[in-house]
Amino acid sequence: MRRLDYLWRLIGTGTSFAVFGLGGMALGSLLFPLVHLVTPDRALAYRRCQRLVRLAFHLFIQVMAGLGVLTYSFEGAARLKGRKGALILANHPSLIDVVFIVSHLPQAVCVVKKSHWHNPFVMGIMRGAGYIPNDDPAQMVDDCVAALSQGENLVLFPEGTRTRPNQPMQLKAGAASIIAATGQPFVPVYISCSPTTLTKEEKWYEIPPRRPHFRLVVGEEINPSPHMAEDAGRSINKRRVNRFLYQVLEEGLLQMKAG
Repeated sequence: MRRLDYLWRLIGTGTSFAVFGLGGMALGSLLFPLVHLVTPDRALAYRRCQRLVRLAFHLFIQVMAGLGVLTYSFEGAARLKGRKGALILANHPSLIDVVFIVSHLPQAVCVVKKSHWHNPFVMGIMRGAGYIPNDDPAQMVDDCVAALSQGENLVLFPEGTRTRPNQPMQLKAGAASIIAATGQPFVPVYISCSPTTLTKEEKWYEIPPRRPHFRLVVGEEINPSPHMAEDAGRSINKRRVNRFLYQVLEEGLLQMKAG
């Protein structure tokens, strides 16, 4: 039975990613260009595409769960509803973390690493939805600040890439730079996955011994101002905020394990 379960989950995972890839190409190369063609207002076109991404990501999660590839729980999801101009920060244990988060947001802009902009399955989605590349750190921060000021929800992983299993988080400067520049409150999302799957070291076909369970917990919005000083330079505040972000994410994950 274990062998049959493993084979079924392997087939289900392959099927799910085939659906994701083909669906991404269809959205990015056919539907999104049409949306932009019939929507002269570029900002409105981006928001319409973002809503379609949310629906597609929700469907993808349901497909994976329905095929028995994974189970999941999403606690505090109501804290994401009705958000405008929110900065949403999360740890990053797996490849599909962003899919879970965006599937619960009415609209969202994501920061995406450079390599994904050349992936034929998703690059059309990112361009059509107005996502932000991270290849130029200074430009990325400016683009993120502008998106937040325009009322866009921004999803960002402070680590910049997936956490290595059994290794401490290593936060990049991007999220802290945005907060140091704006004083923007943020909504933390804590993510755990047991057993691990789709990590930086695991290919999609390296199926864990049992169905992985994803648990996502949305925390209360946090004001970073007490950890910043008006008379300090932005670089000093950036370092202070980065230490604070690490503490917030680390403590949240420890509480999840204890609970």
